Amino acid sequence: MKNIKIVFVLAAIFSFLSFQTNESLVGKWELFKMQSGEGEVRDTSGRWMDFQKDGVLIGGNTLDTTNRTGNWEYNTETKEVSISSEEKRPGEGTFVVNWIDGKTISLDIGSGRKVYLKRIE
Repeated sequence: MKNIKIVFVLAAIFSFLSFQTNESLVGKWELFKMQSGEGEVRDTSGRWMDFQKDGVLIGGNTLDTTNRTGNWEYNTETKEVSISSEEKRPGEGTFVVNWIDGKTISLDIGSGRKVYLKRIE
């Protein structure tokens, strides 16, 4: 019985680690919550990002618009995503990715601030 528990714990750990890869960011994500440096949380909706397999990033300020393009790269060792574009828009840079679960992440954007994103199916 004890060995079965250990197997289940190890399986849970490895399944958690398995979605923390470059491929796991691929897809469309909606920003749904923002946290200030003071810990104040504000719900938001509409802004989205689509991390494409080829390193292209597409996004918009509403779910019906596409008005941002750029590039992205995920570093699996540091768990950081780098976002850039030729236009050098606000919100670009390198951010620590915190995996909440397979469909929810937060990005540390500096000074204690975070943005939360959920995968759009």
